[in-house]
Amino acid sequence: MKRNTRIFPDCPKPLLFGHRGYSQLAPENTMESYQLCREYGIPGIELDVHLCATGELVITHDYNVERVSGYNGIVEQMSYAQICTIDVGSYKAPSFAGARIPLLKEVFESFGTEFYYDIELKEQGISDSGLVEDTLNMIDAYDLGSRCMISSFNPFSVRRFRKRCRNRIPTAVIYCISEQVPKLLQKGFGRHIAHCGILKPDHTQITGKQFTHDHTRRGYPIVTWVVDDDMEGKRLLDLGVTGIISNAPGNLLDLIATYQ
Repeated sequence: MKRNTRIFPDCPKPLLFGHRGYSQLAPENTMESYQLCREYGIPGIELDVHLCATGELVITHDYNVERVSGYNGIVEQMSYAQICTIDVGSYKAPSFAGARIPLLKEVFESFGTEFYYDIELKEQGISDSGLVEDTLNMIDAYDLGSRCMISSFNPFSVRRFRKRCRNRIPTAVIYCISEQVPKLLQKGFGRHIAHCGILKPDHTQITGKQFTHDHTRRGYPIVTWVVDDDMEGKRLLDLGVTGIISNAPGNLLDLIATYQ
């Protein structure tokens, strides 16, 4: 199958994303973290979207906010009124005390077309929670379809989004070898469920042989995570990856520029 190996028609290739913003220097998935990406001139940000109990699209990675806040609470079971009071900055440093979990709407309003967005859908199981529909509606409300890609470890969410958007927004399955990922999905089998156009593997799973099969022969753009080391970044760029996601994207800017 012939695929377009550029993620977005007008984007630089390879494309650099800040993983949950500039999470090496600021609390992950906060406005402070995204603002740092803007200041450093990072072209893309990766972020994680949940649908909370009162229907707002909120941005945080884990289903339970305890790791970044100390508060034991499941995002999908909390109202936005509860979520917006939680401090998710102090765990990083006292200077970030008071940082909050943002809404996807806030991010789009604040940054608009300044970024390319890799939006990871956080939806468990195969049932439709409404996350896909609401995320698509939000992207369309801000006319950002040409700046967004959708990804998930859940291939059913990716398939649902791909069908709802009628393939006009790029989609990817995420995978890695981890106890938290079903064994069947650890090496990218979810692509056959999702019928997505992009693969998003952990960087340790990208070898020359595998890359040749997936990218060169099958035509998949490869966006990989999480890469903070120049040497590893160079290895992946020499292979020809389409995008790199980094906790420390500023460290890779000069390297990426030499391949564009």
